[in-house]
Parts: sequence; C-alpha cells; structure tokens
Amino acid sequence: MKTRNLLAPMVLLSGLLLVMFMLSCGKDGAVGPAGANGTNGTNGAAGPAGPAGPAGPKGDSGATGTGSVIYSAWLDVAFKPDTVHLGNGKIDTIGFYAIINAPKLTLALLNSADVKVYVNSSDASDPVIRVLPYSGSSGLHIDMVAYTQQIELYANADVGTIVGNGGKKYQQYRYMIVPGNSQARSAALVNWSDYASVKAYLGLKD
Repeated sequence: MKTRNLLAPMVLLSGLLLVMFMLSCGKDGAVGPAGANGTNGTNGAAGPAGPAGPAGPKGDSGATGTGSVIYSAWLDVAFKPDTVHLGNGKIDTIGFYAIINAPKLTLALLNSADVKVYVNSSDASDPVIRVLPYSGSSGLHIDMVAYTQQIELYANADVGTIVGNGGKKYQQYRYMIVPGNSQARSAALVNWSDYASVKAYLGLKD
C-alpha cells in the first residue's frame, strides 16, 4: 500500500489562499490611515537645538569724541571794585569781582558738570594761560564760583581785560563746561587743569 504525501496538497491550498488574498486587496479597496512619523526619519520631529557658535571678532574702537563739552570764546571781562563803607564816611575796596554770562550753564549741568575757567595773562599771539582758581607768588589770587547761567570771578586786584600797545588784548577769560555723561568720562585722561592738553583734545585753534 502506497503512503500518501499530504504535504503537496497543503502547499497547493496555501498558495491558492495567498492569491485570493492579494486579489481581494486590489485597487478597489479602501486606503488605510497613515502611519505615525518615525522619530529618526526625514519627517520626524525636530531634534534639540545645537550649542551656540563662537563669538565673532571684536569690532574696532570708535574715534574719541569731544563729548558735549561747552566752551566760550576768549572773552573781554571787566572787574568792578568790591567796596565797604566805613564809619568815618570813607569807602574801602576789599577786592574786585566780575560776572561772566554762561547761558548754557543750566541747573542740571551745575549739579553734574565740571566748570573750568582759564585766564590768558598775556596776549593771543604769545599766550600764558592759567586755570582758576589761581594763586601767584606775587600774592595775586583769582577765584571763581559758578551759578545758574553765570560765573563769578573774584580777585584781590583788578585783573580785567586790558588793551596794550598795538591793540593787543591781555587778561582775557574762557570758560568750559564738561558734562558728567558717558562721553565726557571717556575723556577722563585729559588734564583739564593743563590748557595745552585741553586745547589739543578739543582741537582748538587759538
């Protein structure tokens, strides 16, 4: 009696069922829902931000400016006697004073700025410039006090502007107002008591 091989019909039946399944999934079937995005694929969620790049090179420093320094021209200043009346009817002169108008010297600047006054004891062609207050070896003393829009000078001698031979003027005065802002602080290395340094910094021609 021959032994029947049952494996061949089973294989044939399996193949037939596979073909029928593929036919049932033809073009007329419904489309299934889209699958979720993969985490590592090109359509996946964005990854975390990378570290910041290195800092760029430092830019060149800008040119030093003059800030908002306010200064006058060389001014003719007349001093007046400061007198007191004595009991015997006489008048005694105890000093000399002068007022310089400084319209831009506001209350705000008066509370925050540095006010400088310079005197040229010679003439413009051969200047000899000193900063106030000034005390000389001869006993001469010139002081200054700043007010809103005014600067008062006080001296123990008449040191007002005079005109010499040839029309040259002596003892003219100039004031400078140096605001205490950030630009003015950049000029901290300027020696405001040295007029030559101030003149070079501000680019003054006279």
